Amino acid sequence: MKGRIPKRIFAVCFIFAVTVSGCSIHSENSDREESQQKTTISVQKEFDQHMEEVFQENVSDNGIELHYTLEDPKSYGISEESISLGTVSAGGKKEIQQELEEIKEFPYEKLTKEQQGTYDVWKDYLTAQKELAQYPYYETVLSPTIGAQAQLPITFCEFRLKTREDVKNYFALLSQIDTYFDSIIDYEKEKVKRGLFMSDDCADAVISQIHEFTKAKENNSLIATFEDRLSSVNNLKAGEKESFLDKNRDIVLKQVIPAYEKLAGDLNSLKGNGKNEAGLAHFKNGKNYYKALVKSKTGSSRSIDDMISMTDDNIRECVSETAKIANKDPKVLEDFANQSAAADIGKTPEQMLSKLKDRIGTSFPKAPKAEYEIKYVHSSLEKDLSPAFYMIPAMDAYQENVIYINRSQMNSSVQMYTTLAHEGYPGHLYQNVYYASKKADPIRYILDYPGYSEGWATYVESWSYQTAEVKENQEDWEQLNVLSMEFNLALCSRVDFGVNYEGWKEEKVEDYLKQFYIPASNAEHIFSMVVREPANYLSYYIGYKEFQTLGDYYKEKAGKKYSLKKFHKIMLDAGPTSFNILKKRINENLRMEE
Repeated sequence: MKGRIPKRIFAVCFIFAVTVSGCSIHSENSDREESQQKTTISVQKEFDQHMEEVFQENVSDNGIELHYTLEDPKSYGISEESISLGTVSAGGKKEIQQELEEIKEFPYEKLTKEQQGTYDVWKDYLTAQKELAQYPYYETVLSPTIGAQAQLPITFCEFRLKTREDVKNYFALLSQIDTYFDSIIDYEKEKVKRGLFMSDDCADAVISQIHEFTKAKENNSLIATFEDRLSSVNNLKAGEKESFLDKNRDIVLKQVIPAYEKLAGDLNSLKGNGKNEAGLAHFKNGKNYYKALVKSKTGSSRSIDDMISMTDDNIRECVSETAKIANKDPKVLEDFANQSAAADIGKTPEQMLSKLKDRIGTSFPKAPKAEYEIKYVHSSLEKDLSPAFYMIPAMDAYQENVIYINRSQMNSSVQMYTTLAHEGYPGHLYQNVYYASKKADPIRYILDYPGYSEGWATYVESWSYQTAEVKENQEDWEQLNVLSMEFNLALCSRVDFGVNYEGWKEEKVEDYLKQFYIPASNAEHIFSMVVREPANYLSYYIGYKEFQTLGDYYKEKAGKKYSLKKFHKIMLDAGPTSFNILKKRINENLRMEE
């Protein structure tokens, strides 16, 4: 399950020094100061040990997690590598509460500044996860785009192979997909018992995605990409290579594809148990779960009503500003619609990324050195995967980065360029590499804050339009692109709120979208999307708006000392976290500058 809460969280014991009485005031004060210093050092050591143990337990919980987090587990005190794929199950509330109680026992004032930063984020993260844990069978595990079954093929296609041991572990994990899927079906059966199972429409969408994957047999992505990945294994003999190729093919054809087919069959047999064809609001306690989900997905402390109000205002603003530009010069709209005005952005993804990397220098702190590779989504996965995505590297090998592009969903060079800004520079790749180079507490690299990561990537995607020079009407062209991006995100987010919080049915969504001249077929698509993957859009949209809000706040408070590059540095130095903590980091920096 998501959340990355370890199964076992270690208890911590504090060692408090006892003050020794003396025969003079000077001696007593000196001894007290020495004792307090020892206590502080002891607390700091205990805190480091505690967080190290939590990290070790967390990443070693399953083989995929460990492999993707660390290239060299031994250097982080992990001697035995897990070769378990794990299972899907509900629970964790008790463990989260226990860890919250234990972390609160550390005297905050005795921790170093860096430790206080870790404390703030860890406590914040646990608090959000605790709220979610109150609703153990509400989570969406299976969905056509971001569901477990959709993500696994790419996860295995990017499984790092550098040694023979990596290959053997890969085979061991790949062979466990059947039992992993069985645990998902067990989870879904529990949802049936609680009246929380997905609608037939959602089930059909997942089954369709599975069939799209399984119909490619010999051309399956797990077979097609394996030989190329084997080339990274050191000193591999020809006979060994052939043996590994045969074994991979055998596992994929005889275990993986049958496991997917069984998952589709099991899911099909459960159809008819989903009584709710609409959003979370129509489940018992669904609105309360949605509140917890939105908080976790966005990292925002705003109430949902406030988010709705902000979204409505933004939609009206986008429509109004677009109308103003159209009234001033209709030709600008024509150029925008054709997306033909962009110049000097590069012709290939590699050229575009190189140009973006060069252009961030005036507005963003210097990027650490890193390599990146552009790959393309395999044809068997194109239909259901996103237009592009970034694979987060191991934290101790952050120089090796991969961006995937789904060519079937790229419609223009401008879309490619701004998408690469989102996924590459100064988006996900840049943000991850920047923070990984800081060598912060390891636990910080594995906490999932979608509002921070997707909000940042969307924020810089908006920024990237100003770096694509056009022949004329530059300002209007930039503004139209940003307005279009905001409008689409805001509209989908508004429907998400309407469906999952306010209880809109499909007819209400159609009526709402008619005012924007959006046809019923598109309304049906958006409705289905927010039902299948609730709050997914909010990570992007609300995160984006929160970064804008913080930028305005910093600009106002910094006054003459304001610098866009400095604002970006504060955001990046803070690392993935909630927006309350980011605002706290801004205030700390402002005080230091006084």
